Amino acid sequence: MHEPHRRAFLAQLSLAGLSLAATPTDVRAQADYPNRPLRIVVPFAPGGGGDVLGRLVAQKLGETMKQSVIVENKPGASSVIANDFVAKSAPDGYTLLLNVPLLVQTASLYSKLPYNALTDFTPVTDLVTSPLWFATATSRPSTTLKEYIEQARARPTEYNYASIGAGSSGHLLGHALSEANGLKMTHVPYKGSAPAMMALLSGDITAVFLDYVTLKPQVDAGKVRLLAVTGMSRSALTPQVPTLAELGYPGFEPAVWGGLFVPAKTPAEIVKRLEREVQKIVQQPDYLARIRELGYEPGGSPQAQFAAVIKADHARWGALIRKAGVSLD
Repeated sequence: MHEPHRRAFLAQLSLAGLSLAATPTDVRAQADYPNRPLRIVVPFAPGGGGDVLGRLVAQKLGETMKQSVIVENKPGASSVIANDFVAKSAPDGYTLLLNVPLLVQTASLYSKLPYNALTDFTPVTDLVTSPLWFATATSRPSTTLKEYIEQARARPTEYNYASIGAGSSGHLLGHALSEANGLKMTHVPYKGSAPAMMALLSGDITAVFLDYVTLKPQVDAGKVRLLAVTGMSRSALTPQVPTLAELGYPGFEPAVWGGLFVPAKTPAEIVKRLEREVQKIVQQPDYLARIRELGYEPGGSPQAQFAAVIKADHARWGALIRKAGVSLD
């Protein structure tokens, strides 16, 4: 056998041997997937928007995959606790992370993390996209954003705002709004949207940037007033609420997403299976009706497209964080 042909033959034989060696366990595991319960790790406290979304998706995913799917709340440290837990979990498709842009924001908020937000996770798909609403309690005198800003300027030490965690979208948007008006509003982080809402109602803080699922019950009860919303246009859920861009504040247009992630090195076929199942779910009429009632728009983007969004958001939020000089070290 001529040397070039011999080398090619040996290379093919080697690859075949590697393929056969890897086949029994890996292929069988993928073919049987899922053969036990799955869990969705949510980095926020129970009761808020992320938790509600996680439980809705867990129920639907359980129905389509014919397996139990449980939600495990691991709040704290601006989602770092939950992120680290999932990053270090077995890459077998049984442990999923539901997170928002906070996943990539923390990469610029800490000089050192126990994981890499871009390389230690595989994005599966987005579940929803949503604007955020800037809201205050009706017990406060401001009925418009202009009035709120005027009052905050007049009594700077009394005005503050809450978010679902240091470095979250709500934190950064609040910082940007404060800076645009020459204010010094103090940021107060909470372990999720539910405790942030309780702080607003109790008077501990004066405003929040939050999702509609958390705000709606208190808006309906007459306890919370919506002053503005992010996004390119007014939300169909609150057509009376102006966008920040309308009110003279550009840069608040990008939507916030909620998406599913798995540990890096999860087999591609399992990632594809999860992507397909979510794409089925987001087309179900009852799911669509429920998320739109909560203030969300459906996701289900192709995996590669969602991965590109994650990469772009990592750069965009990083630039904003550096400009704001926000650090959690």
